[in-house]
Amino acid sequence: MLFARLPIARLAPLCQSAPVRPNLGPATVPKPRLSDHVILICGAVVMTGPMLILLWRLVVGLNPAEIWAVFADLWVNGVSRSSIGASAMMWNSMVLALGIAILKCALSMLAAYALVCFRLRGANILFGAILLAMFFPIEARILPTFAVTTELGLQNTYAGMILPITASGLGVLVLRRFLLQLPPELMEAAQMDGAGPLRFLRDVVIPMSLPAMTALFVILFALGWNQYVWPIMVTTTSQSHDTLVRGMAYAGLGGRSGLALAFLALLPPTVLVIVLQRPLVRAMTTGIH
Repeated sequence: MLFARLPIARLAPLCQSAPVRPNLGPATVPKPRLSDHVILICGAVVMTGPMLILLWRLVVGLNPAEIWAVFADLWVNGVSRSSIGASAMMWNSMVLALGIAILKCALSMLAAYALVCFRLRGANILFGAILLAMFFPIEARILPTFAVTTELGLQNTYAGMILPITASGLGVLVLRRFLLQLPPELMEAAQMDGAGPLRFLRDVVIPMSLPAMTALFVILFALGWNQYVWPIMVTTTSQSHDTLVRGMAYAGLGGRSGLALAFLALLPPTVLVIVLQRPLVRAMTTGIH
């Protein structure tokens, strides 16, 4: 097998096992203070305040039947400047967000796996080059990306909206840091068992990295869902690929249609965070076990 044929020196992992901490006895959890609760309450108010104001402005002066009529008309007919309804906009936003999140997670995992688990020549230079793209402003990257997308004939397509922005230095940074916690003994055991690199990735690395990948997926989904500039540039002659964020720009936030679209745009990311809250917290507070 490929994993067994390659020299051991090339497969030696770059990561080192974490130092063993001395057993200091059971940790004592400090009791919460009143100031802690005040800070948490203030933070919750600041974070949820805009959404509560949005809901209040949307429903004030309307009975439930009128509110339902606003959403029903918007869902089918959309806004005046768009040729599609909110249902199609929701679908476009979902395809864009899922495509970006899934592809970025997959590419980031492959890149992080190669950087951590193989002794590549110039690995640190490659990692620095990957991170370098994060420091370029979007204005510096968007015109060359648009030119390449046009040359490939990907305008007004889902592929053109998703593929040019799938590379993610953030994803590589997060997953590389997580995979550095892999015990070297795991790779040595895989080599002795005759497992190839793909099998080791599939059976060991990915299952152990699911908490980190879940947290990264949530972040990248939200970033993809909120994309505005790039979908506008790449779908210049077609409104069939308009997203909810684009629909909000059509309607404006002053009217009921804009407020309703803003509320619809809040739902999928909010539901995703609520559903994946436990894995998300576990990824941010624990490592590989």
